[in-house]
Amino acid sequence: MVSISHERPVESQRRLRSVLRAARLVHLPGSWCFQRIESHLPADALATVRDDDGWCALIPATADAAEQFGVTLTTFAPQLDNSGYVGWLATTIKQRLGSGVFVICGDNPRRGGIFDYLGYPLDIADAVRALIDELGQPIAADPLDLDLHVFEVVETSPTSAISRDTRFEFREQGGQVEAGYTGGEIVRGTLVGRREHDRVTTSYAQLGTDGRPRSGMATMHVEQTADGRLLLSEEYTWSDGTTGRNVLRSIEQSDAA
Repeated sequence: MVSISHERPVESQRRLRSVLRAARLVHLPGSWCFQRIESHLPADALATVRDDDGWCALIPATADAAEQFGVTLTTFAPQLDNSGYVGWLATTIKQRLGSGVFVICGDNPRRGGIFDYLGYPLDIADAVRALIDELGQPIAADPLDLDLHVFEVVETSPTSAISRDTRFEFREQGGQVEAGYTGGEIVRGTLVGRREHDRVTTSYAQLGTDGRPRSGMATMHVEQTADGRLLLSEEYTWSDGTTGRNVLRSIEQSDAA
């Protein structure tokens, strides 16, 4: 299913990881290559494509194939918004493993609709497959994990620069926390820190709509609410010594709720 949706980056990543978890994945055995077709289509071809000079097929690799690939078949669950999946997965593979990929898509209404073949260099096939399997795991077993959560502001102090129009996009890996935030009087803000169980220590810097840059430090306490969302209570100190308190709440429930 290809849909049009408007999301923040962490919302897209959260959705696409759920799409991957719901998909049927098959890492095809052997190696594969592209070969020009001069006569009949090989019976074991996975796909064919055409350019101005004729047809080419993706087939099991021959001994003299100059470039060989591993291939993963993904069949998407019906009625799920998988828009952006190919770009997200290709970008993640490039960032983590340095490799480009190719994708050939098809449609099978009997199995829910869109499916695709993802190809990648054979010499990193094991690493690509391990990464795909990793991305298909639940986002977090820890109910206090902040990764891929969007937070809204529910309470501020008079000395605060954020407001109910400000949104925070959190990422966390191995206890290392980072977030970008914008909206209201904030043009752009970033914070980095570390979470140890329910305590997050951070430093932050931001640029206001008045053109003024400001920075400071904060300690956050994170807890889970009765409805499964996360609550961040923040005690902050600006670089000039001014203090205050903010309360943020996640828009989504925790995956471990």
